[in-house]
Amino acid sequence: MLNCPRCGSPLIEDAGENLEQNEDCGVVMDVFPAYVCEAQCGYKRRIEEVPEVIAQQGEDRLLLLYSNQQARILDVRDLVLWPAMHVDSLLARGYWEDYKGDDNIEELLQNAKDSQSAYVETPNLFQFATSELSQDAFLCWLTAWSDQAYRSLNRPLHDAGVEFISEIFHVHDIPAPVTDSIEIIRQFKSLDILAIINDTYAILIEDKTYTKNHSNQLQRYRDAIQEAYPHLIQLPIYYKIADQSHYRSVVDAGYVPFKRPMMLTILKNGVDKGIDNTIFLDYYRHLQNLDDNVSSFRTKPLKEWDDHAWQGFYQEIQKEIDGDWGYVHNRSGGFWGFWWNSKLNKRCYMQLEQETLCVKVVAREDEKRSKLRTEVLSDILEESEKQGLHLKRPARLGNGKTMTIAQRTDYIQWNEDGTVNIRETIDLLKRY
Repeated sequence: MLNCPRCGSPLIEDAGENLEQNEDCGVVMDVFPAYVCEAQCGYKRRIEEVPEVIAQQGEDRLLLLYSNQQARILDVRDLVLWPAMHVDSLLARGYWEDYKGDDNIEELLQNAKDSQSAYVETPNLFQFATSELSQDAFLCWLTAWSDQAYRSLNRPLHDAGVEFISEIFHVHDIPAPVTDSIEIIRQFKSLDILAIINDTYAILIEDKTYTKNHSNQLQRYRDAIQEAYPHLIQLPIYYKIADQSHYRSVVDAGYVPFKRPMMLTILKNGVDKGIDNTIFLDYYRHLQNLDDNVSSFRTKPLKEWDDHAWQGFYQEIQKEIDGDWGYVHNRSGGFWGFWWNSKLNKRCYMQLEQETLCVKVVAREDEKRSKLRTEVLSDILEESEKQGLHLKRPARLGNGKTMTIAQRTDYIQWNEDGTVNIRETIDLLKRY
């Protein structure tokens, strides 16, 4: 039995009609067989031709025969219907077996998507609402759902809000209370979000999408809350969906970094529990897409790496090499770099300039740069020869305060399938 997608009532076979006015002001009536809702909610759907299943490829693909010898392939697993072609052309492509199943084709077709739209990514609210204020609004909205008053209205959303609040308490090593009352204030003394829980706790959320903290702002926010609400226990968090090299100044100010993987866990739990709210799902997909981009260095060829892929690559290296990474501005437009202290020479440090490994030296104020450059270059090349590090003199030596004196352009190690071998790459970099 087919059910109405609007109200869930049974669909019955009836007739439908469309009236259209033509150019000479006449009216054309199109009457067609249709499924209509038994409860008369207004839903109707034209009854389309039900094709015959004439062949199959395993259990995942069916070949459907329509009139005029046209046929279409139905992907049963993903419920995708591929474009119509002459049946002989499709039968000639691949090995087909006689159909032996008993699928309800009409029901499958009702739920199937046309291939032209099945793999198109739908518009996401957060593709357009990219400012931190938009993200602030989502965090406030999710936080508000933690209130006990909303528990019976939408239990999965309430639970997601509670999980978000509970995680904030957890990272501060404080047991999470039941939220009996909550007051949410945006832009209090320039702090992004202040949430007062049970008139006892103050959750401070400084939301950084793609920017970083600056100008001692984090401590100023804590001081402002302390002055306005001296009786509240502060739980400051630094909410960051993008990535940054380190959080030393954040931790020094008493904030706990609340990073993308933590929020993704909460959002995924909500989806698994049945949340179908469009805003919630859009934010989940937005963060998951960002996370996939950061991890894409593992699967994409080098020429397809974007800024996020380089960030993910450097974060993986940072797990084993004590260094920092970030965007380096220069006259050529800049690059994403990763740098650490060199083992080769105490005056040098190493820097990855995306595809190039560079040995850098910094001249002191009273130091003759040409002499420093020559001496260190000679030492580095000699050490490289001994250890088989394949460093070479760059085509042009600079004369600035910071100079590249040697480099290697093939430090990234690759698997046979063209993907990065991160293990061998890190092992190689550790030698420098």
